[in-house]
Amino acid sequence: MGWLAYSGGRGTAAAHASITPEIMIETGALVLEAPLPSDRRAATLLEVGSLHPEPSLLRIQSIPGEGFSVLISSSASVFHALISHTLQSRTDSFRLTLNWDSTSGDGFLSIEHPGDDALFTRDLTRCIPMPGALILGALAEMRSADVAQNLSYIGFHQGPIHVGPSPTLDFHTPVLTPQGYHKIGAMKPGDTVISTSGDIVPVLGVFKKTTPAFGSYAPVRLRAPYFGLQSDLVMAGTQRLIVSGSNVEYTFGCDEVLIPAQHLINGTAAIAQPAIGTVTYFQLLLPENEAFIASELNLESLFIGRLRRRKDIFQRTSLSALPRNLLPEHAASASQILRPYEAITLAAMRAA
Repeated sequence: MGWLAYSGGRGTAAAHASITPEIMIETGALVLEAPLPSDRRAATLLEVGSLHPEPSLLRIQSIPGEGFSVLISSSASVFHALISHTLQSRTDSFRLTLNWDSTSGDGFLSIEHPGDDALFTRDLTRCIPMPGALILGALAEMRSADVAQNLSYIGFHQGPIHVGPSPTLDFHTPVLTPQGYHKIGAMKPGDTVISTSGDIVPVLGVFKKTTPAFGSYAPVRLRAPYFGLQSDLVMAGTQRLIVSGSNVEYTFGCDEVLIPAQHLINGTAAIAQPAIGTVTYFQLLLPENEAFIASELNLESLFIGRLRRRKDIFQRTSLSALPRNLLPEHAASASQILRPYEAITLAAMRAA
């Protein structure tokens, strides 16, 4: 199992050699990220049609007051699903994931906000296979400037994928432990790390995810010596840094702030890391969402909120590999999350 095809626009499309117009993918997943459309009018995010080898259609729409609609038709079979959400008040972007299994007819549709615990799911029945012609057609559509403007990326996966909290750190990220720095990708449950408060904290889980390197998963390189780094770090744009100091207190009136890495991209302290194809990220689950130290920088660990209370959604996440009753609950951080212009201003102040 793995990624069959994906595209982030601008000539980044790739498809496995097995994807032909004639093939039918019986079990898989479709993922896309996009800016959240206006709630004032309907918007078609993607529409792909094909006449060969048989008439087929894939249409994904945003419907005001309803949510998102997914329609797939192939020959005489039609699948349609609608999912509602409340993201309008929380974010300007979203990720939609469709998991289907046409052999059983089951599946689920989800909407989430990359970077926090906003997650909505709906169980599905009567799922149908995904025609290869529609997968190839979607990649072709991403070459259109209009479609690429509406979608950050689209991907098709062989077999189901998890939704919810996602890893965000490169394999080589050095994490401070009582024995010194260890690569996060080589760590395992039961290891310990040193939190930013100086406590020795047990690692409850180490999570790994391979995904197309676009949208919220596009890698960002934080460059040493900015922010006190001893070496460069590579991470997903949604990974949050915890920054404190006199500049923070003076500018924002608080002890510390959270900064998504993507908000720091300015060509100096942080740059968009060139990536081709897919990227593999890791992250640590700690008891109280403690921050840990990587190359002298304070980073947020995997935030899971109260997912263990949401049994139906919990089963759709990578956390389902762990006993639900033994998982911690994480309170939302009270720290201010900086907007892009605030993050750039702070980076410039600290570099001065």
